[in-house]
Amino acid sequence: MSVSRFARAALIGIAAASPLAAQDTTCIDCTRREPSELARRSSGSFAFVQTRPLGGLAENIGFGYGLNAAYLLRLDQKGFLSLRTDLGITQYGQESMRVPLSSTIGGRIQVKVSTDNYIVPMSIGPQLQVPTGPIRPYINGGIGAQAFFTDSHVDGSDDDHDFAHTTNQHDWTSSWVAGGGVFVPLYMKKMSVLLDLGVQYFGSGHARYLRPGSIEDLPNAQIRITSFESDTRLALVHLGVRIGL
Repeated sequence: MSVSRFARAALIGIAAASPLAAQDTTCIDCTRREPSELARRSSGSFAFVQTRPLGGLAENIGFGYGLNAAYLLRLDQKGFLSLRTDLGITQYGQESMRVPLSSTIGGRIQVKVSTDNYIVPMSIGPQLQVPTGPIRPYINGGIGAQAFFTDSHVDGSDDDHDFAHTTNQHDWTSSWVAGGGVFVPLYMKKMSVLLDLGVQYFGSGHARYLRPGSIEDLPNAQIRITSFESDTRLALVHLGVRIGL
């Protein structure tokens, strides 16, 4: 092939490839979508929590420990007002014992019977906060609920997988909620990460619940349950991180 014919072929190839390249670039740009308005206004908080019983509840049970997740929806452009929902689970008591799986096969197969006491606090309501600065205080309030339940389960002696469980007691109550805390920025670039330290107060609830020792084993595979009933006021302290755009 002569040089001139080769040059003409190269020019034709470049001319044909240019629209395709432009088309490919356009398609790549099309995939780079901006976050939706809902995504920009949303953030989540994940925290370790401690429940501190108050009033009559404090006379019957001790502190509880667990996890909490919160969703925040910013209602204005600046972030002064948000809607906050919280859901957590804490364990305030646990007891266990090792027993034979069955009296008919003797003591060769041992299992662990564990009983755990839980509180599930939940709430929803508005939150006011300072949206800028190195320390950003906030206050919140609303309506809430607390679920109390006690669960017994059986684990094998050499593994951690339960193969049978029973809910021994459950109850719930509604309440009002008020709280506050601070956000402290840790990372503020494309994704924002803030330390979330705060406390919520649950008031005016009333429920029935168990505590360690409430279930007594009797002969002939029978049990006796002694429940407690009181107001369910408590403070929920949380330490975690808030993540959002």
